[in-house]
Amino acid sequence: MELFNTLGRKTERFKPIKEGTVTLYTCGPTVYNYAHIGNLRTMIFFDLVRRAFEFNGYRVKHIMNITDVDDKTIKGSAEMRVSLKEFTELYTGYFFEDLEKLNVEKAGKYTKATDNIEEMQKIILKLMKEGYAYEADDGIYYNVSKFKDYGKLSGMKINGKYSRISNDEYDKENAADFALWKYWDVNDGEVFWTGKLKKGRPGWHIECSAMSLKYLGKTIDVHCGAVDLIFPHHENEIAQSEAYTKQRFVNYWVHGEHLLVNGQKMSKSQHNFYTLRDLEQQGFNPLAFRLMILDSSYRNKLDFTFESLKRYEKTLKKIDISIKALNKIEKYEEKEDNLSRMNLKEKTESLLEEFKKAVNNDLDTHTSLSHFFAVLDLIDSRVNNGRVDRKEFETLRDAVAKMNDFLGVYVNYQIPQEIIDMTEKREALRKTRKFAEADGLRREIEEKGYSIIDLQDNFVLVKKYNE
Repeated sequence: MELFNTLGRKTERFKPIKEGTVTLYTCGPTVYNYAHIGNLRTMIFFDLVRRAFEFNGYRVKHIMNITDVDDKTIKGSAEMRVSLKEFTELYTGYFFEDLEKLNVEKAGKYTKATDNIEEMQKIILKLMKEGYAYEADDGIYYNVSKFKDYGKLSGMKINGKYSRISNDEYDKENAADFALWKYWDVNDGEVFWTGKLKKGRPGWHIECSAMSLKYLGKTIDVHCGAVDLIFPHHENEIAQSEAYTKQRFVNYWVHGEHLLVNGQKMSKSQHNFYTLRDLEQQGFNPLAFRLMILDSSYRNKLDFTFESLKRYEKTLKKIDISIKALNKIEKYEEKEDNLSRMNLKEKTESLLEEFKKAVNNDLDTHTSLSHFFAVLDLIDSRVNNGRVDRKEFETLRDAVAKMNDFLGVYVNYQIPQEIIDMTEKREALRKTRKFAEADGLRREIEEKGYSIIDLQDNFVLVKKYNE
C-alpha cells in the first residue's frame, strides 16, 4: 500500500511500526456549529484511509479528537448562554448524526480535549523545564526558535521575524510562538482549569499532541487532516511532541484537499455555505455526496455543485437497483463444467485484483469505483436474463460486498412494512389486470418516498431518489 506523505512530499510504501497493526490519529471537529460539507469531505477521507487499511487486513487503532474547548466554543456557549459542556455536546451529537448518514465508520475512540487537561499540563511543564516554553503575562508559549526542525512538514522557514500569537488559529506567513496555556480572563467566564498550572485553559495545538501520545504512544503510524492544518497546527504538533518525547512523532502525514462550491471557497458571505441538512432539505441522499467525494482524488480540490450532485444521486440509484435486483432474481442449482460461470468468476476475480491495486495506489477511489461499476454491469447482465446460477450469484454478491467494505456507498436499509404491504397489493392487482388501481397504488408508494422498479419477471423496491 502506498500513500503520499506530506513529510517528504512524495508517495511512499506504507510500513507499520508493528506488523499487522496501524495506529491512526485523525483531527476531529471543533464542535461549535454544524459541520459544513467541506468538513464532511475530510471525514469521508479519514474513513477511506481507515477502510483501506482494514481492506488490507490491518487491525486499525483509530483515535479522533473532539475539540470542545477553544476560542470558538467558549464564544459560542457564551452567546447561547449555556455551559460549555451543554453547548459542545449539542453539536457533537449533530456531528455523529452526520457521520452515520454518510456511512462513516466509528473511530475506535473519540476523546474530548476537556477529558485530557492533566496530560496537557504534564507536557507543558516539561517543555518549560527544558527551555522550549516560557511564561508571559497572558499565558505559556512555545518558543519555535528552540526547535531546530520547525518547518519540516510545511516548509516554513524561521527568519527571526516571528511574534507571539495567543489566538488558537492563525494564518501567517511567518512562524510564531504559539500559546500552550492561556491564563484565565473575564471573556472565558466559567471556563478554566487549575492543577499544576495557573488558572486557565489549554491552547488548541497542545490538545492533539496530548491525546495522540496518551492513546497511541510516542510515535504513531499515520496522522490525517485537511491541508489547511499543515501549518500551523500540524507543524506545531510536531514541535511540541518531539521536543517532549525526543522521538519522531508521526511516520506518515496524509492530508486531504479542500472542497470548493461553484469554484469558490465556502463562505457564509458568498451564500455558498452548506451543511448536510441543507442537502437533505433539497431531497438528496447523503450517500450521493459520499459517492461524489469518492469519484475524486483526496489530494485534489473538488468543486461541489448541485447539478453534479444530481448526477451522483442517479448513479446511487443504479447501485441500489443492481444490488437489490441481484438478491431478488431466481437462483438455480449450478451445472458442472459451466463455462459461463467459470468466465464470470475469472472476470470478477480480475476486477477485484484491479480494485485492490487502485485502493493501494494512494487511495485511487476514482479507479476503484470504475471496477465496482464493472461488477455491477456483470450483475445487470445476469438480471436481464431473469435467472442466475447459484455459484454465479455468490461470486457477484461476495465481490460487491468486499468492494463496498472499502467504498461504503451501499447501505441495505429497511423498508417499512406498510410500503411492502402496498407493493404486494399492487402486484396482486397487476396479476388480475387491474392496472388503473395498481398505478394508483404506485403513486401512493412514491408519495411516501419509495419507488418500484419493474424488472423482466420481477421488481425491486427502493428509496426515491432526487434526480
